[in-house]
Amino acid sequence: MTRRDFYLGRLLDLADNDNLVVVVGVRQSGKSCLAIQLEEELRERYGRVMRHNFETADDLQITAETMIDKFQKNHVEGQRCYIILDEVMHVDNWETAVNYFAGNPGCKLFLFSSSRRILSEKLTAVKEKDYDVVEMLPLSLPEFISFQSFEEVTPENTPLLQKQYCRFGEKSYTLEEIYKFYITYGGLPILKPEYMDIERARVILDGTYGAIATRDILEVPSEDGLPAVTDPILLRNVISILAKSIGNNISAYQLSKQTINGLKRRAAAKTVDSYIRTLLNVHFFYIAERYDIRSGQMLKTMAKFYMVDAGLHNYITGIRPEDAIHLLESKVFFELVRRGYQVCNGKLGQDEIHFVAWDKLGRLYVQVAKELNEENRDKTLSLLRKINDNHPKTVIVFNGNSEITEDGIIILNALDFLMGHPLGR
Repeated sequence: MTRRDFYLGRLLDLADNDNLVVVVGVRQSGKSCLAIQLEEELRERYGRVMRHNFETADDLQITAETMIDKFQKNHVEGQRCYIILDEVMHVDNWETAVNYFAGNPGCKLFLFSSSRRILSEKLTAVKEKDYDVVEMLPLSLPEFISFQSFEEVTPENTPLLQKQYCRFGEKSYTLEEIYKFYITYGGLPILKPEYMDIERARVILDGTYGAIATRDILEVPSEDGLPAVTDPILLRNVISILAKSIGNNISAYQLSKQTINGLKRRAAAKTVDSYIRTLLNVHFFYIAERYDIRSGQMLKTMAKFYMVDAGLHNYITGIRPEDAIHLLESKVFFELVRRGYQVCNGKLGQDEIHFVAWDKLGRLYVQVAKELNEENRDKTLSLLRKINDNHPKTVIVFNGNSEITEDGIIILNALDFLMGHPLGR
């Protein structure tokens, strides 16, 4: 079981406050393994832990009432109990148990879920905003290297792009070659090293897609004003169009013109919009909403959508060479999200800034390019120079070295960035 120290550290940092903690992320991203690792750490530190996974046979018969009863019978006054509930929405009347534990000063509650519907307004902690959300993504590039058993075989002070990696006694690989594996097979931890060939990976990803589509979408009733998704043909159609539109702005209305539902006719824009919102709820896609840089206003249409995992993307669309730059753009987007940024797609008049990102330190702008050469360097940099403010500006390039221009624009190698290099603050 590979440790996800980045997320485990964040959860342990939250263990001593009184807030409800909610861990959300796409199915098969490693949440249940993280829940086990969290249980082990909390038990070692504090002793009293109760964990249930409601997708396992042992916990299927547990009810909200029996959970509460078990806690009351075993609770020791003055000792805090750490409670970890994985996919608790499978339990009837689950909100009762969550409200009880979250409101009990003798408890610290962690919820793990594949759906953002877990943040229900029926939860007191959600209404009162007494909660913390941790979004769990598939493996980052450093995690992928470790998970796939690549070991560095060059001296410690070797420049990053010159490092060599080896595994299983195979030939050595450069970081660029490993990145190509990364955007081909994706970062879902279910893809073990021995499954890194196209046919095996496709079988695994087919099962993952089926589990998400069935358990997290088609079997879920309507809730919180969002109608149930009932048409698997339309669902697959929407997913396929969004995946093939990677790197492009699109609206539900535009998408509806291309869709075919189970009745062999075009779906209504309102229906397509509800399917998109469901896909966002289960973290199959993430949205980069359109932000007008000059007016400072968020626009209501023409967002970008990024599928959460490159392997799933390739499973849906097939491996297409023209997607390489868009998959790089996607990886940059998710790395920004992983680092805690709120990320939008920028509009600057008729031009596009790939990402406008905010964190507690402020705003920054990010442009993504394959390379900066004689043909596109001036155009790319002049676009960022049109932004009339002093917030940091970065161009992330796949081919090229990191540098800073005379006027302070940061040019950062993409592999440097994906391996953890900061954005220059």
